[in-house]
Amino acid sequence: MKYLESFRRLVEGPALAALTLLVSFFLMPAAPAMAEESVMLSPMPEAVASFGGAVAGDYLYIYGGHVGETHEHSIENLSHHFRRLDLRSEGSTWEDLGEVQGLQGIPLVAHGDRVCRVGGLTARNSQGDEEDLISIAEVACYEPGEERWVELPPLPSGRSSHDAVVMGDTLYVVGGWQLRGAEQEPVWHDEMVMLDLSAEELQWVARPQGFQRRALAAAAAGGKVYALGGLSSDGTSRRVDVFDTATGTWNPGPQLPDMGGRMRGFGVSAFGVDDHVFLSGANGRIHVLEPGSETWRQDLGQLQQPRFFHRLLPHGDRLLFVGGASREGHLASVESQSLTALLAAKGEAGPARDVEEPAADGMEAEAEMEAEKETASWPGFRGAGDGVVRSEAMPMEWSPEHNVAWRASLPGYGQSSPVVWGQQVFVTSVEGEEKESLILSALDRGTGEVRWRRLFDASQRIPSSNMVSKGAPTPVVDGEGVYAFWESGDVVALDHRGETRWQRSLTREHGEFEGNHGVGSSLVQTDEAVIVQVTHEGPSYFLALDKGTGETRWMAERPSKVAWTTPVVVSAADRNLLVSSAAGRVEALDAATGERLWQVEGIEKNHVPSVVVAGDLVVAASSEAGQSLALRPVAAGGPGKAEVLWHAEGVSSGFGSPLVMGDCVLFVNKSGVAHCVDRQDGHLRWRHRLGAACWASPIAAGDYAFFFTKEGTTAVLKPTAEGPGPVAENSLPTDDTVYGVAAIPGAFFVRTGSEILRIGLDTPSAPEPSGDAVVARREP
Repeated sequence: MKYLESFRRLVEGPALAALTLLVSFFLMPAAPAMAEESVMLSPMPEAVASFGGAVAGDYLYIYGGHVGETHEHSIENLSHHFRRLDLRSEGSTWEDLGEVQGLQGIPLVAHGDRVCRVGGLTARNSQGDEEDLISIAEVACYEPGEERWVELPPLPSGRSSHDAVVMGDTLYVVGGWQLRGAEQEPVWHDEMVMLDLSAEELQWVARPQGFQRRALAAAAAGGKVYALGGLSSDGTSRRVDVFDTATGTWNPGPQLPDMGGRMRGFGVSAFGVDDHVFLSGANGRIHVLEPGSETWRQDLGQLQQPRFFHRLLPHGDRLLFVGGASREGHLASVESQSLTALLAAKGEAGPARDVEEPAADGMEAEAEMEAEKETASWPGFRGAGDGVVRSEAMPMEWSPEHNVAWRASLPGYGQSSPVVWGQQVFVTSVEGEEKESLILSALDRGTGEVRWRRLFDASQRIPSSNMVSKGAPTPVVDGEGVYAFWESGDVVALDHRGETRWQRSLTREHGEFEGNHGVGSSLVQTDEAVIVQVTHEGPSYFLALDKGTGETRWMAERPSKVAWTTPVVVSAADRNLLVSSAAGRVEALDAATGERLWQVEGIEKNHVPSVVVAGDLVVAASSEAGQSLALRPVAAGGPGKAEVLWHAEGVSSGFGSPLVMGDCVLFVNKSGVAHCVDRQDGHLRWRHRLGAACWASPIAAGDYAFFFTKEGTTAVLKPTAEGPGPVAENSLPTDDTVYGVAAIPGAFFVRTGSEILRIGLDTPSAPEPSGDAVVARREP
């Protein structure tokens, strides 16, 4: 899918060069209503995105931007033009003000009759050469009366993919990052900088902004500076931060409206007019935040030409929507709409057009920067529950001296797998003679450094021994936070900065967990809930907890019997299913209600390996030879509606869960022998000895399967129905037991009892503010 590849190299600032945005214009039979007096002005001489735009006096000024083909970034693909359009005369033509330095991802702001350019991105490579992109610090203002540029003090450091506004005589610059060429990694900015343009001695002042986002929009209204949407290390964002110039503080603002698809707040443009903030994005709808309102009005109207990575600018009683990109690529058009008509158009706007994933332009140097959930995250046990990472660009060979990016020690001990979201890796552990301390750590994905760590008191204390699980359940993570579960029955939800949102003790509410070896089932999730499977010698159940509040959404009882398996959530035709294999039963429940839809009894010793679903095939593994089976639901509804297709011939499964790849269903037994059984009939096709047992579940990437043994070796196979196709055998610098692995494109995160190791190099990221000066903190 081309948009996934495109998002690997995300666009610079309000940039999207040569895009192939797939906008669904035809979901409604009638065209959306538009405000009166919507007209098209003289188009720009060239279609351009990622440019600077400002209105000063009666002129619309345009500076630089990206031209050329998608993913081609060079000196030649930067516009070297500075132009203006006289807005007083209908039908006036664009005036070229001379050749300038080619820049993209650059704000242009008005201060009186002059316009000022602030930073931006330039290319040092020619077309066809390796990209060499840098963010500059230069600031200069164009004096129209003198027809010349006047240099101002440069920014404290290079900055691009940012935005800027002028309020009164103060220039505010927010967001962005610094690209430093082909040989150095980018640095995210976490400070707003300000410059008093009226001061006798001009000097930049920096102030923490409390966030790290780029490709965002900025607006000034009512004495406040708004930082809207953009992209953070966790993906595209609808977040709004508001800086109050009177108090000098940042506060959260009303979340941006839905722009359709996954664009969220990515690629929007905004401007403040008096106390109003106007906004538009890829779906073409015009929004406004009115004074004192906590929500955005979405009923103003619709653009003739939906666009994103454009410039929204006011002129008198008009709003101008300039350039940008659409599904056809770059735009040269300039649309003008009546501000009075827009504000009077309440209730008249038609439905917004939905937006599919954009094929974003690769205008930035970080080739492995993933903004998509599918490529930048490993959100739970076995990722999405199938052990598959959607990438072929994985490390194939490593050793203690080669391709190990970092290793990080962890407090206590843990048997859970890591999970990954954006630039953070999350992992749990326990500590103490009775596992009285429950620990959740957040590490930087690029460096392994601790971003924050939180400690909780266990509500059920269990003597620590090698015969009982130690921090075995794996957490889950999404765009809002991370959710963790321990064998003490404690469930907690935290945001990405480590602040506790809610916590519950299942043992206090439903009884202590009983059994000789502890609890190992990991959390799974839907968009609305986290679900835990409690299967022990006492009262057993599935429990769905609301992600936002921690309150119970539903509870479904199940037989009391010990198992350590983890269910999986999969999408069916009309609902999400919770599919589980545990303690003699394979079953499916409605993930939204807990209604039991079907179940199959009679499988023996399905206590440890978890179920895997591939299409309409459900594979349940067992440690007893001949008991692992595949079944297919007959219908999405009604108890008992599932049929057993086959039992795996002569195969057993140890601790790791099965993996479905092509014609093979792969199992690993307790002795460390991998088996391929035919996906259609369960007949054994081949065996391959790995050299040691696997306690971690294998991972598939493209045509390759990675088997991480408990002793630290990894066998890389290219399995087909004909044979295993061995590729490599790698070793790690550890003597500890390997329990679990997370994977994102380009990297594995291997968890042993007391540390995490990263295999595969990546771009180090700047730490995000934790909101707390204390790295490790015990929660009440």
